[in-house]
Amino acid sequence: MRPLLSIQYLRALAALAVAVFHAFQWARLDFDIGAAGVDIFFVISGFIMWRTTEGTGVRPLEFLRRRAVRIAPLYWVVTLGLVAAALLFPPRFPDVQPTWSHVLQSLAFIQHRNPAGQPFPILAPGWTLNYEAIFYLIFAVALLIPQPRRLLVLTCGLLALGLGGFFYPPAYEMLANPLILEFLAGVLLAKVLTTDFRPGRGAGWLMLAAAIAWYAAMAVIQSEWDLWRPLFWGMPALLIVAGLTAVEAEGGLPRIPVLLALGDASYSLYLTHPLVIGAVAVLLGTWRPWLFIPLSLVLACGIGWLVWRLFEKPVTRALKGPLIDAASRGHSRP
Repeated sequence: MRPLLSIQYLRALAALAVAVFHAFQWARLDFDIGAAGVDIFFVISGFIMWRTTEGTGVRPLEFLRRRAVRIAPLYWVVTLGLVAAALLFPPRFPDVQPTWSHVLQSLAFIQHRNPAGQPFPILAPGWTLNYEAIFYLIFAVALLIPQPRRLLVLTCGLLALGLGGFFYPPAYEMLANPLILEFLAGVLLAKVLTTDFRPGRGAGWLMLAAAIAWYAAMAVIQSEWDLWRPLFWGMPALLIVAGLTAVEAEGGLPRIPVLLALGDASYSLYLTHPLVIGAVAVLLGTWRPWLFIPLSLVLACGIGWLVWRLFEKPVTRALKGPLIDAASRGHSRP
């Protein structure tokens, strides 16, 4: 299926927003709204999973194998690299405590509390991948259901898990979190766009403007939303994905090579940027934000692209080959 420029651009901008958020954190400056890039990623994930599987007859195990090939190799390599660095230079990584249990559960995308009692894996951004993993599992189960009832089953499953965080708030740290509803928002958006409904280019621009204004208001208010994050950050994420896809559907978007390249490398950027920014902070210091922030972001984007070009892209392509062959053999059986 032809990749959408709008989705590639949003992947790039979401990953960059999270990187800016962390760079500002190191400099002790405020850009908390940058963390909303995660919410955009979740909406995109739901959108893409429905768009690429509807009407294809993909089987649950094949779906899960594809997702594992896409997200696991790079995550494992970066996680194990961080473990090795923490074991070799413990003073440089005081927050990383690589116990066997912590490492294995991190690699397996199992939500757990680290030795400090926080719900984070070895590689901190991996907490979002734990949500992705549970979404993939629920989605794979839904693939067992005939197409006419699949959306209903998927909706009920995600609602049950997401609303659990409202009824028992401590559970939101253990995946029973309303954040999971952002995947559902992306799924429903993809489903709507398979119908004859078309918002139109003007409506798309209005949704984009509303999303930007919403984010600006949230940045000014600077409040802790906790359980209400899917509403206050998730809704503008849905608007921005719906808006840009609508603009692209009605007249297209210009090709912006830098954003396309960054969109391709968004996963590598997302996983590696904390290490790059942290290294720049240690080597350069953060007391000159005007130098530290742009330099760390440029390096994070450059190294993220190199990791995608030299590792993520060839490894994913190599692993997809056997995967496609296995799927072909499976389909050829009587």
